[in-house]
Amino acid sequence: MTRIIVVEDDIGQLEELVSFLKYSDHEARGAVNGTELENCLAQFNPEIVLLDYSLPGDTGAALAERLRGRFGTSIGIVMVTALNRGTDRIECRLAGADNYLVKPINFVELLALIDNMSKRLNSLPPMEQSWQLLLARSELMPPGSPAIPLTNWELSLLRTMADMDNQQADRDTLIKALGKEPLHYDPRALETCMSRLRRKLPGLDSGSNPLQTVRGVGYKFIRPLVVVR
Repeated sequence: MTRIIVVEDDIGQLEELVSFLKYSDHEARGAVNGTELENCLAQFNPEIVLLDYSLPGDTGAALAERLRGRFGTSIGIVMVTALNRGTDRIECRLAGADNYLVKPINFVELLALIDNMSKRLNSLPPMEQSWQLLLARSELMPPGSPAIPLTNWELSLLRTMADMDNQQADRDTLIKALGKEPLHYDPRALETCMSRLRRKLPGLDSGSNPLQTVRGVGYKFIRPLVVVR
């Protein structure tokens, strides 16, 4: 089963495609424009997004570029459109789309594409999949889980660790990231901040938390953490 979001402004085609994907044992949700896509992403972490090329507001190519910048190569993007001009295909590829399907959609071809793309996306071991730190949205996106809203100080702490060697930062560096002076800042307040942040994060398969205390030094994020601006 693959998690899929379909973005299509024609309600009839959207409902038909979502129903077909669900019937084919995939987990599918629909959106009619970029705004609904954002609302869907806040609650649902897709593996593949099917984008209509001609949408009201943001075009499919613009949404593809935004998705690729946010998720990197951790999701598959398929452009679906009635247009079949070479320039359109090139624009979609440059925006970050992996594949291009022309309407009317051949459902057998679509299922084969989804199957092949899912195999590629799942080829990496789970522990090697990156967590995405979304600066513009102040969110942390764990692989396979919904986005986690962050406060300004939580965002600053995680960004500081992401920028450090081995994603490990000492206490003084983290205190400075909060805009405080280490000599006049109670380190127990930092411990409280980190404890609250740790409770927000989903546990790993091993049962441990990705935000670890390095005794006598500071803190380390033990999974790949990618900053997305």
